[in-house]
Amino acid sequence: MNILRAKYTDGRGFLQAYQTESLRGGLFIPTRKKLPLGSSVVVDVRFPELKSVVLVRGFIAWRRAGKNRSKLRAGLGVEFLASEARKCEFLRAVAEGGIIDLAQRRHRRLPVELKVGWREKSDRSWQLSMLEDIGEGGAFIRTTQFLPVGSSVILEIAAPGGERKIPIEGRVTWTQHTPSEEGMGVEFRCRDSGGARLLQELVRRIERLEEQQPVSVISGLSS
Repeated sequence: MNILRAKYTDGRGFLQAYQTESLRGGLFIPTRKKLPLGSSVVVDVRFPELKSVVLVRGFIAWRRAGKNRSKLRAGLGVEFLASEARKCEFLRAVAEGGIIDLAQRRHRRLPVELKVGWREKSDRSWQLSMLEDIGEGGAFIRTTQFLPVGSSVILEIAAPGGERKIPIEGRVTWTQHTPSEEGMGVEFRCRDSGGARLLQELVRRIERLEEQQPVSVISGLSS
């Protein structure tokens, strides 16, 4: 999947670039990359008011050729997906100064479409859900099978193209109950250096593959 970087000197710059006329919001990205209309992209959004990078999914809605005489910059018009509405509202609120981003996330989160097996630590029955993002610090599980905040969970994730499932222990830190956006935020808890190393290798492998194509893999459940 193509990652487009959108870095602004401040929130005002982001708001000026934001495409309010797009159906679901979007951005104009100055670039000489030639991507097909309709192709999927991830926009890496950064401005000082944000404490961490925000990755937003979208697609190429239009293209513009540059003109030297008028100093018109070439670039791509990205329209965001409907599923990214929550992120767009957050970005605009931070840029407008309506809220302060207090997140201190140390690790970059990668947008993925990766099946994951998970269960409450004290339970032996597995659930099969979809990961929406993952990083060395945690992940977001798209599910309507909520656990209470603070619950200990075990996840099993296999890297794309791999057969070995990596068990990861985590803790539910927040839940999202908005219709069609339901899920749980999980903070990983690797209790030894070996587990941390395996998690780091998993994330790096997904990151390399994500730069080439969308990650969309089914991980099996334990028997």
